[in-house]
Amino acid sequence: MWKIWKEEIYKIASRKIIWCGILVLLAFLTFRLWTIQQDYAVTIDGQTYYGKTAIKKDQELAKEYAGPLTEEKVRAIYDRFGFYYYDEKIDNFRGNFCNKYITEKMTNYRQLSGDNPDEIQFMEGEEWENNAAPLLKGDVQFDYVYGWDDMVETYGITMMLMLSVILIIGLSPVFAEEYTLRTADILLTTRRGKKSAIWMKISAAVFFAAAVYCLASLYIWLAYRYVFGTQGLDASTVLCGALPYHGTYPEEIGAFFVFIFVLGVAGIILLSAVVLAVSAICRNSFMAVVVSMIVFVIPVAWIKIFSPMWILGRKGTMLVNHFMLSQPVYLPLGWGFSFPEDVTVMHLLIALTVTVVCITAGYHKYRNYQG
Repeated sequence: MWKIWKEEIYKIASRKIIWCGILVLLAFLTFRLWTIQQDYAVTIDGQTYYGKTAIKKDQELAKEYAGPLTEEKVRAIYDRFGFYYYDEKIDNFRGNFCNKYITEKMTNYRQLSGDNPDEIQFMEGEEWENNAAPLLKGDVQFDYVYGWDDMVETYGITMMLMLSVILIIGLSPVFAEEYTLRTADILLTTRRGKKSAIWMKISAAVFFAAAVYCLASLYIWLAYRYVFGTQGLDASTVLCGALPYHGTYPEEIGAFFVFIFVLGVAGIILLSAVVLAVSAICRNSFMAVVVSMIVFVIPVAWIKIFSPMWILGRKGTMLVNHFMLSQPVYLPLGWGFSFPEDVTVMHLLIALTVTVVCITAGYHKYRNYQG
């Protein structure tokens, strides 16, 4: 029985397109991280630093202001460094992580061209109360999070989506290829061919996909740790610019990445189940890839195009929205939405249900195959 499991792992792992795709993906992310380090510039007390030295200087500076973020601390940063802005003379931004954060979060910076510090002003009135004041209650732990902020999008979005496409291509032949090569007829006539052998194929495919995701996650973590160290993992998650202020996610950045990882694993398992079901239905690998890709992007088409039309009425559309947001393309990105905790749990339960249904459907479809 385990021989079938090992053979299936070997069969999937022997597909060169998977490793070529993963190699290109990791090479791209590594090159991007390298360019970030090379182009990194910081200005502290009139002195400008570049590259790895700039990162270290920025981190050392942030340590001076680490801890609860208060209005007094914001004022101290502003009095010492002023606002963050683009300096045409040096063709780069002038400032550091500390004044960059307060400039982007607490001023009219985003409404301006950003190259004239005299135009930048702190928010006032209702705008200040709605945007800046919630960050200054003393419950936001400030520290250097530039690298982690970048990793949120690189790891949580770019890697997840690209890896999903690679796994769709790699897992689509699991059953479909058996039909094409006529080996399904042989396997299904063996003593365990219509029972445990099929489950071994399914479990091997799911295990392989999850293992690839875990290894890719480890690589990204080690790469960012090498460049940025571990400073800021205990800082508040809301410091990351890609996140909504109100949402369901852990308060500390370190725990937040565990949350992203868990959603990613759930998304990969769900994706594997969907692809295996499609593979069991389609009679050749190419068609399985095409159909799996279509199924993968359908939720995007619904959310972006059809959902705003409210074509099923408000309740009907909202129900479909929740279903679509529980599918492989959106489930791993759930950290980026302002979902309350009960909605996140509901999406995970929907995903679990779809996973069970797809695996069961794939099992029975392949089991009942008659060449």
